[in-house]
Amino acid sequence: MFPESKIRKSQTKVFQKSYLEDDQKYYIIVKIRYDDQCGNGHNSFAITADIYRANASGNLVKSDRFFVSGGCCHDEIAKHFPELEKYIKWHLCSSDGPMHYLANTLYHAGNRDHNGHAMDEPDSFKKAIRFGNVPINHKVKLAFYEFLKNGCSSDYDLEILEIEHKKDSYPFKPKYTYSGFADEWYDCPFDTMDEAINFLYDLQNCEPKFIEIATSWSKGKERELDSARSTAIWPEATNDQLSLPKDQLKVILEDRLPQLLFQFKKAIKSLDFTY
Repeated sequence: MFPESKIRKSQTKVFQKSYLEDDQKYYIIVKIRYDDQCGNGHNSFAITADIYRANASGNLVKSDRFFVSGGCCHDEIAKHFPELEKYIKWHLCSSDGPMHYLANTLYHAGNRDHNGHAMDEPDSFKKAIRFGNVPINHKVKLAFYEFLKNGCSSDYDLEILEIEHKKDSYPFKPKYTYSGFADEWYDCPFDTMDEAINFLYDLQNCEPKFIEIATSWSKGKERELDSARSTAIWPEATNDQLSLPKDQLKVILEDRLPQLLFQFKKAIKSLDFTY
């Protein structure tokens, strides 16, 4: 059971100080918020900063001319506000968990690419049809391949249809297709009636085989365990834990989430925010 959080439209704290670096004066303004400014139905936590170079008089001027950097300046926040460092790990955590808690953690901890393929697994294919034991691949468009494999009867009782080009002003000859597939001239798989007849004979009499031929292989990805610790807000996680099979790691992540959110609630309340 997750701790309930009361939706707040705006709940922020601002911390500001100046500092010297290489004889130049700077101002750092830290903004911490826990609210639903995004309007997505739950409160989320963010800690960010804006850094400005002081003007010639040493004063803070919030303009593009003096702006140095902004956003997730977490190293600078920790350096100049050490008392706020403990909150940085909660950046982008919401009342129902860290952002994309399972998806991000499992991806970073895993060794599969963004398509789910491990190193040397085929990740791209071309499709073709063979007839009987003849080692010749007949290349066809994907839509026609899927129609023949899954979209018509296994005995291929198909009628050959002639499709005229719709514009009489173009001297294009008709094309040919089978009943149930393609009613537009440009989608027809055959240029002549003979092609359609011969291919249909092979379908009905020569044991068609639908094959996929690998054309490229994945490079996989390295396990990014530090990133996984960060997205899970689990700094004490061991390499062995994060390298467990995906299904096992998922169970562990789900089991620890309620306690993580109770710790998050405690951190929010320590800032005198309404949780």
